[in-house]
Amino acid sequence: MAVRRKISLLGATGSVGRAALDVIRAHPDNFRIVALAANRDSNAMEKLCAEFRPRLAALRDPESGAALEKALRKSSPETEVMAGADAVVAAAELESSCTVIAAIAGTEGLSPLLAAARAGKRILLANKEALILAGDILDSEVRTGGSLLLPVDSEHCALFELLRERPDGAMKTKSRLWLTASGGALRDMPLERLAAATPAETLRHPTWKMGAKITVDCATMMNKGLEVMEASFLFRRPPEDIGVVVHPQSLAHALVEFGDGTLAASLSAPDMRIPLARMLAWPGRVALPDLPRPGWAELSAMTFAEPDPRRYPCLRLAYDALSAGGATPAALSAANEAAVARFLRGDAAFGDIARINEKALTRAANSGFAQARNLEDYLAADEDSRRFAAAA
Repeated sequence: MAVRRKISLLGATGSVGRAALDVIRAHPDNFRIVALAANRDSNAMEKLCAEFRPRLAALRDPESGAALEKALRKSSPETEVMAGADAVVAAAELESSCTVIAAIAGTEGLSPLLAAARAGKRILLANKEALILAGDILDSEVRTGGSLLLPVDSEHCALFELLRERPDGAMKTKSRLWLTASGGALRDMPLERLAAATPAETLRHPTWKMGAKITVDCATMMNKGLEVMEASFLFRRPPEDIGVVVHPQSLAHALVEFGDGTLAASLSAPDMRIPLARMLAWPGRVALPDLPRPGWAELSAMTFAEPDPRRYPCLRLAYDALSAGGATPAALSAANEAAVARFLRGDAAFGDIARINEKALTRAANSGFAQARNLEDYLAADEDSRRFAAAA
């Protein structure tokens, strides 16, 4: 890869941001950071600014932004500091960047994501909630702005490659997409104990190192449900064409079952740096020599199983929401964010997450959210469902 891509990294201090920075450090001749954005961690941002010398550093929290500006006056005077929600949008739109890594979780990442699309950027998408909230609007902005949307979730990156590398003739036959799921930290907990699982137990993911919210979502399998919604949007497939299989080893990230009778799989170690490197360099490749490579013994021990609906009721809810359409998926995603936040605070039990989500989905189905047509409708459904779940 001969091109040196200039990058705006949104969500620089999160798990995806840290993984992206590892790839960029390993390939300074290929990638250069020109903007960094985060929520409020001014100390981490100060260190990153000293290392990468970006043109712009943006913090969503104004007080944190003021602290960062003061800290950088002497150490990194070439870096402009901005604060507030508009600052993150400015990082997404920065003229000197060609690539935006959209790794700000939740609905807060929507505005900068849409701004990057309007500006015609290459977007590496790591925010499924924003896609679920306003996928149709994002698609319109991508098309109008001439942007390119590249998925960096390991499963969707794998599907992207499997589908792109298949000859066109095979794609004319019916195919089925399969997303793999680790099963989360509570995969082997007895069912009678599951409802009372603690946050500490739930956050011990066996294979991936991620933020708290997504780790809880892995345990409920709502994360996989959200990924089904994401795959439906990205690859324009109905829900019945997308399946989920439990694969505890997390070595096969996705599979495509083609109508010609063949099954293609993408295998690699469970490390976020792999899909990030692939999409940063797309359509080229860059080496990641320090990553572990699964051996034949590990590959020969791979197992696959159907998800148990008693253990993972949230997966069914996601399919129901996707089938309902409109803003119903957005309403479920918002309710889940609120329910997980309550669980992590100790305001709800693990078993309450699915209960709250189901009540919110039933309410959404009776509220006309399936008829949502514009961004205001989607945002209203998100806010309504979030508020309901916070008190349900």
